[in-house]
Amino acid sequence: MRGVRKSLIVCLTAGAVIAAAVCALNVCRGYGWSRSVCDGLFLASVMLLGPGIIRAVSNRGAFDVAGYGLRTVMELVLPLMKREEKEDIHQYRERREAQRKSPAGLLLSGAIYFFLSLAALAVYELSGPGGFP
Repeated sequence: MRGVRKSLIVCLTAGAVIAAAVCALNVCRGYGWSRSVCDGLFLASVMLLGPGIIRAVSNRGAFDVAGYGLRTVMELVLPLMKREEKEDIHQYRERREAQRKSPAGLLLSGAIYFFLSLAALAVYELSGPGGFP
């Protein structure tokens, strides 16, 4: 639980930085505040949900065979990358299983920013075509 909490705080902070940067860029370009906030929050949600979904799929083992194949080819091409003992696919999967990280922080923070962007979109749509100044 402690690792998920730390990951959530880091991801929320990264999302806030992304949202603030996009909002500042849009305001400098002359867009309204409500649109700028909506765009910033949505981009933060996409930037967090995308890697979170990829990590969740990877944790289920979707890329294990491709990773093992790429590792084997790299060992043939670059002999310096060879491991001491030959590793089969089952050993590779067990080793990767021990290295996997939880996608909970990325997915939860991305979902939070997505729902905040929906709320900002509602404010933008209700404020009329000009938005807030």
